[in-house]
Amino acid sequence: MDQSEVVIAHSHYCRRCSSCRTWTRCETIEELQQVFSGLDGRPVKSCQKCRANKTTKTKNAPVKRAGFDLDEYYQTHEDFIDSVSSFLELNDNHITDGHFQPLRMKATFAPDLLIESEMSMTCCAQDTDLQRRVVILLRNDIFDCSGYFFHLRKVTERKDGPKFHLTCSRSVERKTERDPLSVKRYTDSKEYYDCRGELHISFSKSNGSAIMIYEHCKHPKPDKFHMTPAVESYINTHKHFAPRHIYQNLLQMMDKSQFEKTELYTITRQQVYNVWRSINKTGWERDAANDYRSAQLLLAEQDGYRLVHSLQEPGVSLAFLTPCFTDRSMYSLAKMTEIFIDSTFGTNKHGYELYCVLTEYDLVSLPLSYLLLDTRGVQEEGKRGSRLTAWFTALRGEGLCPNVVHTDKDFAEVTAASIAFKRDNSNYNHHLCLWHSLRAIDQHLTGKEKDKDSDAIGSARNSLRTSGLPQYLHFLSDETDWILSKGQTKQCTSAQASILRGMVKGHLLRHPLLPKVAFDNADPQQALVFETYEEIHASSIKELLSYCKCIDQPKVFRYFWRNWYRPEFRNVGSRWEIASLCGRPGSVASIPISRTTMRLESHWRILKKDYGSNLVRPRLDVLCYIIFNGLVRSRIQLHLQVAAGREKPSAYKDFVNVWRNCAEAVDQTTINKRDGFYFTDKDKWVCSCPAFVFNSRYLCKHLVSYYSSPHPDGNGRYAVQPPPSFTPDLFQEQLPLIRFNYFDQAVPVAISSGVELSYSGDAETGTSAYVQELASLQLSPSENPEVREDNDEESMGLLRIINWVTGDQCENNPRMQQDICRSIISSRSPEELIKKFKRPYEEAVGSSRPTGHTMRKAPKSYYYMRPNNDYGKN
Repeated sequence: MDQSEVVIAHSHYCRRCSSCRTWTRCETIEELQQVFSGLDGRPVKSCQKCRANKTTKTKNAPVKRAGFDLDEYYQTHEDFIDSVSSFLELNDNHITDGHFQPLRMKATFAPDLLIESEMSMTCCAQDTDLQRRVVILLRNDIFDCSGYFFHLRKVTERKDGPKFHLTCSRSVERKTERDPLSVKRYTDSKEYYDCRGELHISFSKSNGSAIMIYEHCKHPKPDKFHMTPAVESYINTHKHFAPRHIYQNLLQMMDKSQFEKTELYTITRQQVYNVWRSINKTGWERDAANDYRSAQLLLAEQDGYRLVHSLQEPGVSLAFLTPCFTDRSMYSLAKMTEIFIDSTFGTNKHGYELYCVLTEYDLVSLPLSYLLLDTRGVQEEGKRGSRLTAWFTALRGEGLCPNVVHTDKDFAEVTAASIAFKRDNSNYNHHLCLWHSLRAIDQHLTGKEKDKDSDAIGSARNSLRTSGLPQYLHFLSDETDWILSKGQTKQCTSAQASILRGMVKGHLLRHPLLPKVAFDNADPQQALVFETYEEIHASSIKELLSYCKCIDQPKVFRYFWRNWYRPEFRNVGSRWEIASLCGRPGSVASIPISRTTMRLESHWRILKKDYGSNLVRPRLDVLCYIIFNGLVRSRIQLHLQVAAGREKPSAYKDFVNVWRNCAEAVDQTTINKRDGFYFTDKDKWVCSCPAFVFNSRYLCKHLVSYYSSPHPDGNGRYAVQPPPSFTPDLFQEQLPLIRFNYFDQAVPVAISSGVELSYSGDAETGTSAYVQELASLQLSPSENPEVREDNDEESMGLLRIINWVTGDQCENNPRMQQDICRSIISSRSPEELIKKFKRPYEEAVGSSRPTGHTMRKAPKSYYYMRPNNDYGKN
């Protein structure tokens, strides 16, 4: 008995059938051997029941023919097309017939047969990529001749050459591969047939020929379209456009003469994308088999890019520098005082995390370096942190020495940045992103995410000992018993969590250079009060401790103490130093203007949505190609436009919006509180009101009121001077945001109207002179070229929308005709009609794309633009 026999207690024998996978039990071994014996007495692996079923199936199966209906040898590709087309035209009428025997053809291709330009069958014998190309071309030829489309299912490797297996797209075998309920579509479900359609293409290495065997039962032709030379030529001409734009433009060109023989509405987004990729891959592909090596070779070809040689580990890391860091003639390292570090995922097929070091340069975000890192297969301690440290150390060796580093709550990044940049840098501070910090606090308080060992009483007891506390925090030793007690077992209420979030946010935003906030319900101050680092830390802990005792939540206080407020203890770094705006004790020379890493979050959004949406998890060389040809180039272009005065940075636009909001709130009460309660200091650009500290641009109505004068109508309101126009010399990336000696002499711009104004004199003196001067020097729109250009562009845009709505698109779309009629009847003005159809117009011409849509998932509105669809269906 072989190894599959199993002896059971009490002399019972059993064996498992290899076909039905069931166990057969017998009293004796002779009976078991009889069950698993064939007609000639030889042992078999299947039981008698399975063998009987196989015999029945064989009897009922149709008899296969040994020969072929068409069996010829072809010397040229044209002879093959003519012969197959004539044969199928006579024998296949595309009408389903259950008793019809499948058509069988065999075509043998000569070794010197040219399948495409100079590519012969002999050339394809040894090249796998060429073989696949030939299979696709022959598949398309069969589609042209028969109307049936075949999908490649598998490839069988043989000694003499591979064999490719294809099946009909409407075969029932194809239907069972996917669950119809899981397929999301905007069209009707497909109909499948028992056509037994198969296409086999075999290549021979010995004689350089190829054999194709076709077998198929006739049925109605599926609606399928493959690229014609005219469409491929159009895509090649517009290869620099995004594939979704090319696809949308093709749908609008159905009636063009060059496509009159092509039913463009049958084209799919995936087909356009595949052709576009095959055309453009020469721009990024340097090694077809190894995309890591291809990315290295591609980066070495680019001007201004340099590989970081210490991080060139295939399968683990790939780091490089950008021209924003290597071009010292254009970018000065001395101005890169704040950098941002963050990572993202889902950008490539291998699962590398993509890291970036980014800086603010003239209020424009510029990427300095990128790192692709994947340590999942590395078996060593500190594998990610050691490589991040090597990356930052390489940047430090190139001259990068920032004063502030912004990261999220990733302590591998925090530790690596401290090791690399803190050495010999007394002004170094590390700052956690305020948004990520508040989100982590919110998730903990609401119970959405629980920290491991969140109630570590042992570590809290050790860190609260007098020997482990600085002198200014010794008062906590008296509260140790309550802090380490059990307290309330229930979670904080939503109201308590909201109060805690606001309180902690106020604590994290305090700084020795910022005055103490004066609240309206508190005792009035006699002047601005500035606190030291120690006073801020101690008062923040006292306020948090007092509230936690009020709600009897010592566990909550222990969480905040361990994660956000604890000073340096033994070999554990201070959490307060990296979480708060104060930074390290004594390093109060400046205030970091940035509070979050949202610049990098926006950077990743631009990469994924604007440049990477056409490619789903691409190769590494494709990702690098997108980064330096799209993402980095766009940032350099924006900086050049800002330096030339042709564009304004987003930070300045935010400043203008905040200035406008503050200007609307300036009144006499603001002036009185500015001087008598908040003691606003214009020279230091500080104010003790709560709005100043919480505002990300450090601006409040009390500071704006210094650039205002009473309204000439005497209605109690004030006319505020417009914000200054942007120049790199006027705005800086530290407090004060504006160099006031320049601002008082500068020529302001009326941002709200887009017209230039001239200003001279002091805005704080006089009553209506400033307002009258602004009105007298205001330019009319016809005298301002920029205003006229904007108005012309807006008018042309409206005209384009109207022409599109009432043009051929409307004629071929009954649903749109109904919407236009209803809109004309219900709308009182043409602006309402234009507003309704602006978004569909932008989607149709490709000037705007909804967030989240890619080449593999297009808006549903595209479907209704096709004239062949049934618009009455849901």
